[in-house]
Amino acid sequence: MSVYVDVLKQYKIKYDWKTLYVGLKLDLIKYCDVTNYAVDFLTRHPETNDQNIIQLAWGDQDFDYESLLLSILKESNIDGLNLDADSLQVEKRKWRFGILVFLKKKHQKDFEELLNQIAEVYADFNYPEDMDSFINYLPSKDNFKQSKYSKEENIARLINLFNEFLNKEHKYLQN
Repeated sequence: MSVYVDVLKQYKIKYDWKTLYVGLKLDLIKYCDVTNYAVDFLTRHPETNDQNIIQLAWGDQDFDYESLLLSILKESNIDGLNLDADSLQVEKRKWRFGILVFLKKKHQKDFEELLNQIAEVYADFNYPEDMDSFINYLPSKDNFKQSKYSKEENIARLINLFNEFLNKEHKYLQN
């Protein structure tokens, strides 16, 4: 979904063929996102003779986009193209960040729904530990006594933890 690519651009998070491959495998982007990147790549690198990139720039629906991306990555000597490979974990984090930022904007007036959506992302990305602190159905790990506070105060606390997470993740992904 191009909205997530736009989030990466807006937050100045570098993305490349690897990122697009992961986005395609996770079903987060459409073929037109790959085509747009290929056209942009050729504009910035007019000397490129890579037929896979040129083919992607044509944007034909009959192409096997995944195979073309795999060929580009293999030619770049990128190994470990299994989504669980260490080499692709940063790419998955980029997409997770893009989704979370999108959800934050979409649900900026309904924090409860935002927390529910965050919990779905948490599940979709295989329950990453770095998100545990702001998942609404998990008990607090920092001895925080939820029962001593109102529902609104508990929600505000989780949203603050979520925002701290996004800030840290943004800094990490920009480097």
